[in-house]
Amino acid sequence: MRNRRTCERRNHGYIIEQLLISLAVCAFLIPVAASILAILIHSLSADYTAMDETAIAQLRHVIAVSDDFVCSSSELQFNHHGSRQRLHLVNGNLVLTSPGTQIFLTDLSELSFSEEGGVIYLQYAHPEKETICRCLGHV
Repeated sequence: MRNRRTCERRNHGYIIEQLLISLAVCAFLIPVAASILAILIHSLSADYTAMDETAIAQLRHVIAVSDDFVCSSSELQFNHHGSRQRLHLVNGNLVLTSPGTQIFLTDLSELSFSEEGGVIYLQYAHPEKETICRCLGHV
Protein backbone atom coordinates (compact mmCIF):
# COMPACT_ATOMS: atom_id res chain seq x y z
CA MET A 1 0.00 0.00 0.00
CA ARG A 2 2.84 2.34 0.71
CA ASN A 3 4.36 1.78 -2.76
CA ARG A 4 1.01 2.54 -4.29
CA ARG A 5 0.81 5.96 -2.61
CA THR A 6 4.37 6.80 -3.64
CA CYS A 7 3.57 5.95 -7.27
CA GLU A 8 0.42 8.06 -7.15
CA ARG A 9 2.36 11.06 -5.85
CA ARG A 10 4.95 10.74 -8.60
CA ASN A 11 2.29 10.74 -11.33
CA HIS A 12 0.65 13.91 -10.07
CA GLY A 13 3.45 16.38 -10.67
CA TYR A 14 7.01 17.11 -11.69
CA ILE A 15 9.86 15.85 -9.70
CA ILE A 16 12.98 17.87 -9.02
CA GLU A 17 15.05 15.93 -11.57
CA GLN A 18 12.73 16.83 -14.43
CA LEU A 19 12.81 20.47 -13.40
CA LEU A 20 16.61 20.50 -13.30
CA ILE A 21 16.84 18.86 -16.73
CA SER A 22 14.48 21.41 -18.28
CA LEU A 23 16.43 24.28 -16.67
CA ALA A 24 19.70 22.86 -18.03
CA VAL A 25 18.22 22.64 -21.55
CA CYS A 26 16.96 26.23 -21.32
CA ALA A 27 20.33 27.41 -20.03
CA PHE A 28 21.95 25.78 -23.08
CA LEU A 29 19.45 27.13 -25.63
CA ILE A 30 19.34 30.78 -24.49
CA PRO A 31 22.93 31.63 -25.55
CA VAL A 32 22.44 29.80 -28.86
CA ALA A 33 19.25 31.75 -29.55
CA ALA A 34 20.94 35.03 -28.58
CA SER A 35 23.85 34.44 -30.98
CA ILE A 36 21.49 33.56 -33.83
CA LEU A 37 19.46 36.69 -33.12
CA ALA A 38 22.62 38.84 -33.16
CA ILE A 39 23.59 37.39 -36.56
CA LEU A 40 20.12 38.09 -37.95
CA ILE A 41 20.14 41.68 -36.70
CA HIS A 42 23.58 42.25 -38.24
CA SER A 43 22.51 40.77 -41.60
CA LEU A 44 19.40 42.96 -41.73
CA SER A 45 21.33 46.20 -41.27
CA ALA A 46 21.59 48.47 -44.32
CA ASP A 47 24.77 47.37 -46.07
CA TYR A 48 24.50 48.69 -49.58
CA THR A 49 27.75 47.28 -51.03
CA ALA A 50 26.43 44.08 -52.60
CA MET A 51 23.22 45.66 -53.86
CA ASP A 52 25.09 48.64 -55.32
CA GLU A 53 27.66 46.51 -57.14
CA THR A 54 24.91 44.36 -58.66
CA ALA A 55 22.99 47.45 -59.81
CA ILE A 56 26.12 49.08 -61.28
CA ALA A 57 26.92 45.86 -63.18
CA GLN A 58 23.40 45.84 -64.65
CA LEU A 59 23.70 49.51 -65.60
CA ARG A 60 27.02 48.83 -67.34
CA HIS A 61 25.34 46.15 -69.47
CA VAL A 62 22.59 48.57 -70.48
CA ILE A 63 25.07 51.34 -71.30
CA ALA A 64 27.35 48.99 -73.26
CA VAL A 65 24.61 48.38 -75.86
CA SER A 66 23.35 51.98 -75.94
CA ASP A 67 24.31 55.06 -77.96
CA ASP A 68 23.63 58.80 -78.40
CA PHE A 69 24.42 59.82 -74.82
CA VAL A 70 23.44 63.20 -73.35
CA CYS A 71 24.97 63.70 -69.93
CA SER A 72 23.98 66.43 -67.49
CA SER A 73 24.77 66.66 -63.79
CA SER A 74 21.37 65.32 -62.73
CA GLU A 75 20.50 62.83 -65.48
CA LEU A 76 21.80 60.66 -68.29
CA GLN A 77 19.82 60.19 -71.50
CA PHE A 78 20.60 57.64 -74.20
CA ASN A 79 19.08 55.41 -76.88
CA HIS A 80 18.67 51.78 -75.94
CA HIS A 81 17.24 49.36 -78.52
CA GLY A 82 15.58 52.18 -80.40
CA SER A 83 13.88 53.92 -77.47
CA ARG A 84 15.02 56.98 -75.54
CA GLN A 85 15.98 56.15 -71.95
CA ARG A 86 16.46 58.51 -69.03
CA LEU A 87 18.50 57.66 -65.93
CA HIS A 88 17.84 60.06 -63.03
CA LEU A 89 17.07 60.42 -59.32
CA VAL A 90 13.44 60.04 -58.21
CA ASN A 91 12.52 60.06 -54.51
CA GLY A 92 16.00 58.96 -53.49
CA ASN A 93 16.18 56.14 -56.05
CA LEU A 94 18.22 55.89 -59.26
CA VAL A 95 15.53 55.17 -61.83
CA LEU A 96 15.71 54.25 -65.52
CA THR A 97 12.57 55.53 -67.22
CA SER A 98 11.51 54.57 -70.69
CA PRO A 99 8.23 52.96 -71.56
CA GLY A 100 8.58 51.30 -68.10
CA THR A 101 10.47 52.09 -64.91
CA GLN A 102 13.42 50.22 -63.41
CA ILE A 103 14.91 51.06 -60.01
CA PHE A 104 18.66 50.44 -59.80
CA LEU A 105 19.98 52.11 -56.63
CA THR A 106 17.84 52.84 -53.59
CA ASP A 107 18.01 55.16 -50.61
CA LEU A 108 20.33 57.77 -52.13
CA SER A 109 20.98 61.18 -50.65
CA GLU A 110 22.84 62.60 -53.67
CA LEU A 111 23.52 61.64 -57.27
CA SER A 112 25.36 63.18 -60.20
CA PHE A 113 26.63 62.15 -63.63
CA SER A 114 29.75 63.38 -65.37
CA GLU A 115 31.57 62.70 -68.63
CA GLU A 116 35.34 62.96 -68.81
CA GLY A 117 37.43 61.79 -71.75
CA GLY A 118 34.61 59.75 -73.27
CA VAL A 119 33.87 57.94 -70.00
CA ILE A 120 30.60 58.34 -68.08
CA TYR A 121 30.91 58.45 -64.29
CA LEU A 122 28.22 58.09 -61.67
CA GLN A 123 28.74 59.71 -58.26
CA TYR A 124 26.30 58.86 -55.49
CA ALA A 125 26.01 58.69 -51.74
CA HIS A 126 23.70 57.00 -49.27
CA PRO A 127 22.57 58.95 -46.20
CA GLU A 128 25.44 59.45 -43.74
CA LYS A 129 27.88 57.59 -46.02
CA GLU A 130 30.74 58.86 -48.15
CA THR A 131 30.36 59.66 -51.85
CA ILE A 132 31.12 56.80 -54.23
CA CYS A 133 32.28 57.30 -57.84
CA ARG A 134 31.77 54.49 -60.37
CA CYS A 135 32.55 54.26 -64.06
CA LEU A 136 29.48 53.29 -66.09
CA GLY A 137 31.05 52.95 -69.52
CA HIS A 138 32.52 54.57 -72.60
CA VAL A 139 30.59 56.90 -74.84
